[in-house]
Amino acid sequence: MAEAKPLKDKIILITGAGQGLGAATAKYLAARGAIVSIADISEPTIKAVEQSLRNEYPESRPVSYVVDVRDSGSVKKWIDETKERFGRIDGCVNNAAVFPKQVVPITELELEDWQHVLDVNLTGTFLCLRHELGAIADGGSIVNVSSVAGWAGLPRLGSYVASKHGVVGLTKAAAIDAAGKRIREKVQGKLDGESATLLEGPMEPEDCAALIAFLLGDESRYITKAVYKIDCGFTG
Repeated sequence: MAEAKPLKDKIILITGAGQGLGAATAKYLAARGAIVSIADISEPTIKAVEQSLRNEYPESRPVSYVVDVRDSGSVKKWIDETKERFGRIDGCVNNAAVFPKQVVPITELELEDWQHVLDVNLTGTFLCLRHELGAIADGGSIVNVSSVAGWAGLPRLGSYVASKHGVVGLTKAAAIDAAGKRIREKVQGKLDGESATLLEGPMEPEDCAALIAFLLGDESRYITKAVYKIDCGFTG
């Protein structure tokens, strides 16, 4: 029989947890017994998520931090303080990302927008990984969140596609470098249900959170360097 609280007392860190998939993942993990340390660049949104978790899942002992994943010091402070507070780190979800301001062909893409997307989506994931690997417990799990854009080329989204392809490659490289840690990739599709897919109905953030929870749990202990696509068949 499956455990009612399969993540009971696991200390899990989540970036980009102020809204969307990150917030849904924090709630999903808390409901399954995890203790969560959540981070986002927006203080009002991350504080609101923390309060919601405290109200609904007080046993998750949520703590929130304002973190800019582009800033190595900001990332390190969050991870160090979380480990000091709870004594260890069992899992991490690197979810923070931005979408381009410009949806244009590469010939019209401004360098500033290109750099911003790469800084948050790829460099931010790298900085989180670098500090997490030095802090996480042996056998701990790290899940990096990508996109169908990390698997397929999409028009007018050059910076986003490049950043998400980079996250997939970084995940595979990090898994080899960090033998003994379980590092995985989750490639998500659109969450609005508007893309042409093989499965009917809109995909909800909770659908992605369920896969993340599995990858953080003990049942996936022999999985590493793996890329999981949850995109309703979009990338075939």
